Amino acid sequence: MFTLQRPRQEGHITPWEVFESLYTPGELLGEGGFGSVCAGVRKADGKQVAIKYVGKEKNEAFITVPGETKSLPLEMALMQMVSKLNRHENVLELFEWFEMSDCYILILERPSPCTDLWTFQEKHGCLLSEPLAQQFMRQVVQAARHCCDCGVLHRDIKPENILINTDTLQLKLIDFGCGDLLQDTPYRYYAGTDAYFPPEWLCEGEYFGVPATVWSLGVVLFIMVCGDYPFQCEEDIINRNMHFPEGLSEGEKIQTHQVSTFI
Repeated sequence: MFTLQRPRQEGHITPWEVFESLYTPGELLGEGGFGSVCAGVRKADGKQVAIKYVGKEKNEAFITVPGETKSLPLEMALMQMVSKLNRHENVLELFEWFEMSDCYILILERPSPCTDLWTFQEKHGCLLSEPLAQQFMRQVVQAARHCCDCGVLHRDIKPENILINTDTLQLKLIDFGCGDLLQDTPYRYYAGTDAYFPPEWLCEGEYFGVPATVWSLGVVLFIMVCGDYPFQCEEDIINRNMHFPEGLSEGEKIQTHQVSTFI
């Protein structure tokens, strides 16, 4: 977890002082290569939020949001695009963010009570019923479509990046740290999780944003109804070698398999 260093500037209100005047950090919710996330409360109205600390990197990516002139850090720019202009109920909202000397602080929506889809599946025997998977999948597809409509390529749609409100079963897509602006030309750089590689990336070293998104959605669907990854190695991805467990309906097999032949 990051050590919070509060720079002192005589006669100036520092970003840390502004942040601390507005929010009260709470318990640690999670941490990893991305940084750390804590629970928090907005002092003005008591609203529960998530506070994400993201460390600065030397070769940090900056992009310019269409219609703007100032370049912003990648994750903040993409989240502004999907949050501020036209927010969606299945995409986690970014309320605001702060730049510190050694990190960025993102103030995010915090569904409660919630867990991620991967943990939810583990608590339910790894396999979800087809009606429940259908309910979840509809929401994930809507979230992915909203991102694309906003000109954003998420590029890391997976169960770990999908939050579930365990009371309402509403889903929220999170973590845009691997994303990019959606473009019509092929990408020649991949950021995301190896198990979700689209086959054309392995075969040709390039891929298009929308088809790669559809591919990742198919992998998520397979995990929900089969309880495991569809491909165990890169050769399986290239050859579309999938093995369905017994008990899966023919309709679900067809829907899942269609994604593998989309590209």
